[in-house]
Amino acid sequence: MSDDPENKLVWILGLNHSGTTIVWRAFRKDQRFLCFDEPLTGDLGTWFPRNNPKRTFDEYLRLFGAEPKRFWDLYEPIDPLQELDPSLTAEQERYLRSLIDGSPNVVIDETHLHLHLASLVELARHGRVVHLHRRASAFVTSHLRPTWSRKTTWFRRLVLRVRDEFNKRTFWTRRELLPGLRRGNVIGRSPSSKFGLMLAEAGYDAERIMAKPAIVRLLAYWHYHYHYLEREGPRLLGQRFRSLRYEEFASRPRETMADLYGWIGLERPQELEYSDVHPPKPPFRKGDRRWSNAARHAGFGDAEIETLL
Repeated sequence: MSDDPENKLVWILGLNHSGTTIVWRAFRKDQRFLCFDEPLTGDLGTWFPRNNPKRTFDEYLRLFGAEPKRFWDLYEPIDPLQELDPSLTAEQERYLRSLIDGSPNVVIDETHLHLHLASLVELARHGRVVHLHRRASAFVTSHLRPTWSRKTTWFRRLVLRVRDEFNKRTFWTRRELLPGLRRGNVIGRSPSSKFGLMLAEAGYDAERIMAKPAIVRLLAYWHYHYHYLEREGPRLLGQRFRSLRYEEFASRPRETMADLYGWIGLERPQELEYSDVHPPKPPFRKGDRRWSNAARHAGFGDAEIETLL
């Protein structure tokens, strides 16, 4: 069923904190689509059979709510370090196929599968991929100065304020990444780590990058994954690959979605509204020359600093 040419399957691939959920929600407003939010994340397993506070797991509950055992038999999350491998396990393929075959039109957003592009093509050859990429400096800011909900107790708000002040003061020099975001495990801090070796093989100066603060390692991580998808996407998918800047979507959601619908081959419902989409926040200290210095250490060329940073 999944490879029927009349079916529409769209993967939204972007690094975490790149806006994949917001674009996914835009498709979710169209009842013709069955939309799954990050099926391979370990967070899903910590909630099921309950919904999460953002209510992004409704589709899993509708599909498996009456059969929780079936969900647990199929569910196979991805380990952080497996994000750096090109292959899905047989169990993960089986799990994803059970979601893809649930409707003629399916949208899935995932922040863990950049390097699994060839595996996704093999899984469903009719699939399309939207590569959603956020400005590199905004991506780094989201990891070094993450935001948390302010809807909490006064003591918790005080803790968040102190933590944010610390994040601001150590932004340019911090070595460690916050453990809750799990990027530290994937990126590592040594040129002999899995990602360090991948950087060296791709021609990056892994020794220098891994010796630098977290800002440089995050920029190198962004740069590596961005170029991988921008290179391999057109090669593997041709016209079924689309590169999209999050800032473009957030600034012009209606026009961007109309363009995506045309690319998919479906008429966009005119009544859909995108008032929940807001212009993106600027990166920390936009224009500070330390950004360009860090980007050069991470492997950015001068033209890329102007266009991607």
